Amino acid sequence: MLFLKKHLYNPIRDVIKKLKEHLFGIETFFKFKEYTKKRNEVYNGGKNILLVGSGKSALEYRKHNLKDVDIMAVNNSIKAFDDLVVDYYLCATDFPKHEMPKKNSYKEKISKYSYRYHTLAFAKYYNLPFRPLVGKTIFLDSLNWAFTKGYKKIYLLGFDHDYNPNRVKKWNGKYETNKKKLEKNFSGKGFEPDTFYGQGTPDPLRHGKEKLSNLFSLIEAHGKFYGCEIYNLSTNKSGLLKFKRVKKIDW
Repeated sequence: MLFLKKHLYNPIRDVIKKLKEHLFGIETFFKFKEYTKKRNEVYNGGKNILLVGSGKSALEYRKHNLKDVDIMAVNNSIKAFDDLVVDYYLCATDFPKHEMPKKNSYKEKISKYSYRYHTLAFAKYYNLPFRPLVGKTIFLDSLNWAFTKGYKKIYLLGFDHDYNPNRVKKWNGKYETNKKKLEKNFSGKGFEPDTFYGQGTPDPLRHGKEKLSNLFSLIEAHGKFYGCEIYNLSTNKSGLLKFKRVKKIDW
């Protein structure tokens, strides 16, 4: 039974997965008149969005006027919103099931097919001179999704990328989701509690700081092709993000 599961079930599952991905891409491509109309409505309406990651600055959303701005919570940042129901929820494909938020905490969950393959189809349909940065980090995926939806201004909180140096040093590059192992490997003196992350691993740093910084510069340049501007609302100045800092959401 184990032999069949390993040598038969997994390949079949992978084929089905790839087929679904291609079918979604084809469906997206042929529905682009509809998608473009919706995007133009958002873009011409001057709609803005706040993307919130799992860093400590996620809590700073409380001091901003969120009227008439859409909100997307990424991964465990949704825990920062108390009783506020966010518009969109997005999580990484390997996000632990036991950390998944309740469905009444968001209005819509963004699927992998939407934020990755829709983005790729969009770039192909409009003959953009680059391949979108999909699948690198969930942060970049959230930006790509916002680009294709037509948001003119994208505001950021919680994407601090300023991981505890002790945690970075101890991380072995393996993405760990087992709660007991996380507590064992990332607890004790010198390790701040993970209020929102839940993972305890500086996963994006698998790319290296220099490459990660370059990816941020690229995504900012890509945004201009969509007519989008990216602004960092975080007061944390020790992270890797170099997007223009602003103090408030500007309408």
